[in-house]
Amino acid sequence: MKKLMLAAVGLTGILASCGSFGSAPDGTNAVMRKVTTEYKVAGNSTAQFVGCDRITNPTDGRATDTQVVVNFTAVGNLSKVDVSIVGASGAKKTQTIQAADLKKNSDNDYQAIFEFQSATNDLIPASIIVTPKPQVREPRNVTVNTADRVGSFHAEILVYTTGGDTFPITSQYLGSDGNIDVYSKCTLTSTAQPLSQ
Repeated sequence: MKKLMLAAVGLTGILASCGSFGSAPDGTNAVMRKVTTEYKVAGNSTAQFVGCDRITNPTDGRATDTQVVVNFTAVGNLSKVDVSIVGASGAKKTQTIQAADLKKNSDNDYQAIFEFQSATNDLIPASIIVTPKPQVREPRNVTVNTADRVGSFHAEILVYTTGGDTFPITSQYLGSDGNIDVYSKCTLTSTAQPLSQ
């Protein structure tokens, strides 16, 4: 009976760490909320964030940059998290954030911020240069052409507890909130400088 209970507890731990929610035996848990970028498709009733290898009409010197923000919640005995952006081809870039360095936004979600630069053929998502940025950029509306779609990416997080346990969560099953299409070019719908600049 004891072995059966241990097996059931182990199976529960495995099942709990599939998808956008995960937990450890000590009660530490995490939930993937969404992945956003600084660009969203204009005219959609719900925000559809996209990655852009090139902005055709830049207003701020960011013609080949896309900021990506991974939003998640976590409670319990966190030690650190490995946050990865994973391209459809399997290419992966990861940043490790210690628990003490995790920052929350106004929704009380933690955020991991990536900066992708495609200026020298380092296109999203095939070859990704990751530079942590401290400030989240306000999303701007763009238009895209479906023929310019070159790939997609999602986020994965490996959570480490202070007790030595780990568990993964992913944005892969969150639909458009967790899977970002990437376009070779996008066009800003308004070229006015954002007020936050």
